[in-house]
Amino acid sequence: MKVLLVNPINRSYVVMPSLGLGYLAAVSRQTGHDVSILNCLKERMTYDDFARVIQERHYDVIGFQVFSYDLNSVKRHLALVKSCSPRTITVAGGAHPSGDPEGTMRYLTDLDFAFQGEGETGFPRFLDCLACKGREFSGIPGLIYRDGGRIRMNEPCYIEDLDSLPMPAWDIVLPETYPEAPHGAFTKRFPTAPIMITRGCPFQCTFCAGKTITGPKVRKRSIDNVIEELRYLKTRGIREFHIEDENFTAHRTLVMEFCRRLLKENLNMTWSLPSGVRIDSLEEGMLKEMELSGCYSLALGIEFGTKRIMDLTKKRLSPELVRTKLQLFKNVKIKTTGFFLFGIPGETLDDMKQTASFALELPIDRAQFNNFMPLPGSALWNQLKAEGKIQNIDWDRFFVHDVAYADPNVRVEDIKRLQRRVYLRFYLRPRIIWNILSEIKSFHHFKFLMKRFIDALS
Repeated sequence: MKVLLVNPINRSYVVMPSLGLGYLAAVSRQTGHDVSILNCLKERMTYDDFARVIQERHYDVIGFQVFSYDLNSVKRHLALVKSCSPRTITVAGGAHPSGDPEGTMRYLTDLDFAFQGEGETGFPRFLDCLACKGREFSGIPGLIYRDGGRIRMNEPCYIEDLDSLPMPAWDIVLPETYPEAPHGAFTKRFPTAPIMITRGCPFQCTFCAGKTITGPKVRKRSIDNVIEELRYLKTRGIREFHIEDENFTAHRTLVMEFCRRLLKENLNMTWSLPSGVRIDSLEEGMLKEMELSGCYSLALGIEFGTKRIMDLTKKRLSPELVRTKLQLFKNVKIKTTGFFLFGIPGETLDDMKQTASFALELPIDRAQFNNFMPLPGSALWNQLKAEGKIQNIDWDRFFVHDVAYADPNVRVEDIKRLQRRVYLRFYLRPRIIWNILSEIKSFHHFKFLMKRFIDALS
């Protein structure tokens, strides 16, 4: 089968390789399929450009990676596929279909199939089935499909042995060709590439939907397997890698072994953790080993400034613990980014103001102030859906600097006003300005940072 995997046109300013599509391409090629990857943001494509690609190259299957803010864009992409290449089969996967499988199929009327959870087992079987003109889909893990007037959803399959997976298809992803617009905004060296070392999340944070894709059980790659991938990336000219796991530091033995092996291998690569690790997992010895092995930056999932909201969201943190853990960074040269969140259901405007004040008093180098989104598959999504509060949701507003949902007791304009104010107060301080200026790598990087900042204030 001739397959195209697509990162759709969207409003994101982050332009980075997709690990998910890279893994899908790799496992599909193992079974003989011809796979290409198209990142529409990287290629600066318009919808007309996308239509020309479909008309010229005649794909059998086109798959889309779909986050919630992609829904309307993907809807437009799908209409183009059905218009330009009616026989092409369309499929979607990723965060949104995993969190709301039935809703995805009902909303995207031109979508033929979707996948929930990890797709590396089911997607090649799906392609094999199509290649053989088969229509027996019930045994394909994670597949979502139409059966008459019904939507059927097969149980997803989570891969126990992550070492059994090939590395992402870096030869068609081409990470060395990506612009200076990475996840996390900053790099020490360029070009960069993302990697994954663990999958799964055992925690119960009510606002997070991460486990809808990777499940609650934690699985880990071996250090040998990770080092092999890093060696290969270095041959492609990659000078820095970003670990996208949110729970990497929750496994002390794994972290220590990884850092010591990096030193032994002498790969001379810098690295960071931009996705937001749990601050309660950090300890001084771990941070020192991370620094020695090339780690220079990490993001911290702090989220709230009050114990009440931390408890309400099952965050399992306290403001006092956050302050204590941040003291560890006095003895290492690792920059910190704090993630904070406004607008959780049940949160008052006063609670949000306390979070803003808390962020301003903490000794962190950067901060990201996000607005709550009821992410499909999260506990809060399920709660709000059961209460009938998200029936007419605007998917185009599912973005960290927009307001996709507001508690009836808080006004949207008050959330946005607070967000703008705290961004300005945080970043317009001499210490922060100097640090940011010292980290800008090029004029293109500067433009990327300004785009992010302006979007936050809009």
